[in-house]
Amino acid sequence: MQQAPPSASLHHFLNAETCNKITKLLIYTKEVYEGLLFIIFLTIFLTVNVGQLECAFYCRADSQSLISWSSIILARMNATWGSSNEHQLLVEFLNRSPATIAVETSIILLIGLIAIGGNLLVVISIFRNPSLRRTITNYFVLSLAMSDIMYPFTNLPFMLAWSIKSTFTFKEGLWCQIQAIVSFSLIHVSILTMALMAVNRFVRVCKTHKYNKWFNKKSSLVMLGTVWVASYTYMTVNLTEKTLFYVRFEPQKIICGLSRSNKDFFSTVLMTLCLAFGLGFPFTVMGVCYYKIFKKIREHKRNIAPFSSDSNGSSLGMSVQEIKVTWTTFAVLIGYLLTWLPMLLIVVASYFKDLPREVHMIVTYSMASSSAINPVIYGVLNPAFRKEYKKIIKWQ
Repeated sequence: MQQAPPSASLHHFLNAETCNKITKLLIYTKEVYEGLLFIIFLTIFLTVNVGQLECAFYCRADSQSLISWSSIILARMNATWGSSNEHQLLVEFLNRSPATIAVETSIILLIGLIAIGGNLLVVISIFRNPSLRRTITNYFVLSLAMSDIMYPFTNLPFMLAWSIKSTFTFKEGLWCQIQAIVSFSLIHVSILTMALMAVNRFVRVCKTHKYNKWFNKKSSLVMLGTVWVASYTYMTVNLTEKTLFYVRFEPQKIICGLSRSNKDFFSTVLMTLCLAFGLGFPFTVMGVCYYKIFKKIREHKRNIAPFSSDSNGSSLGMSVQEIKVTWTTFAVLIGYLLTWLPMLLIVVASYFKDLPREVHMIVTYSMASSSAINPVIYGVLNPAFRKEYKKIIKWQ
C-alpha cells in the first residue's frame, strides 16, 4: 500500500484540527444556550414561589375572613391607576382565564427563545467565518445581536413569571426599575447601533477614501463602547432620579413601562428635547444616510452601466458585495420600524380611545419581535450568514 504524500497528511491533519475546534465551540455554545434556558426557568420557578411566600406574609387569615392575593395586589397598585379603563385592565390581568394565561405565556416564551437562538446563530457565524469576522460592518451587526440576546434574556424571566402567576410578585421599586432600565437601555443601544451602521454604509459608498480612517477596528470599537455606556448611563440616571419618567408595572402589557413624572411646561420641553435627541436625531441620520447612499448608487447605474458579473464596481469605490451589505443593513432598519409600528399606533390610539387588553398585548409581542427578526433578515439576504447557519444547525 502506498503511503500518502506528506502534504496530503498535513492537509488532513489541519482539517481534523479545525473540525475539533469547531466542534468544541459548538458544544460550548450549546451548553451556554442550555444554561441560559436553565436560568430563565429557574428564575420563573423562584419567582412563583416568592409570590407564595409574599402572599403568606401579607395575606392574613382568621375565622372571619381571608384576604385574597389579588385583593392585596389591587390595593397596593390602585393608587397608581387612576382612570376607570386602567383599573379595568388591571382587574382583567389579575383574573385571566387559564387558557389566556397559556396563550400569552406561550407566545412570549416562543418569541424570546427564537430571539435568543437566532441571535446566537449570528454571533457564532461571525466568530466562525473569517471573512465575516474581518468585515467592519459586522462589528455593528455583532453589537446589535448582543443587545437582541440580552433584551429577551433580561426580560423573559420577569414577563413569564408575572404572566404565569397573574400577579406582580416583585416589589415595584427595585425589580421593576431594573427591568425598565435594562430594557430601555438596550432599545437605545439598538437604535444608535443602527444609526452607526447607516453612517458606516454612507462613508463606504459616498466617502470611500475616508472609510479606512473613520471605520477601522479601533474606532469602531470605541464608537460601540460609547453607545453602550452612554445608553445605560442616560437611562440609569433618568429613571433613578425620576426627572422625566418614573417606572410602573403595566399589567395590560405584562411589562414595566414609563410614565411621565411631571406634566408642567419645563418638563414637557425637556422631555421633547430628550426624545428629539435620543430618537429623532438617530432616525434622521439613518434617513439622510440611506437616501444619499441609494441616490449615489442610482446615479452610478444611470451614468455608467448596471453592475454585471464582470464589473467590480471600482468606479463607485466599492464592490457589488458591499452594495448587498448595504441593502441588508437597510432591511434591518425597515424590519425594526415594522415591528415597532404596531406599538406606536396602539400607544397613540390609546390616548383617544379605551382599548381592550388584547390590543395592548400586541405592544409586548411587537417589542419582543424586534429582537427576533434580524437573524432572519441576515439569513435571507446574506449568503455568507445563510451558509454558516446551515453549517451550525447541521453541526458541521
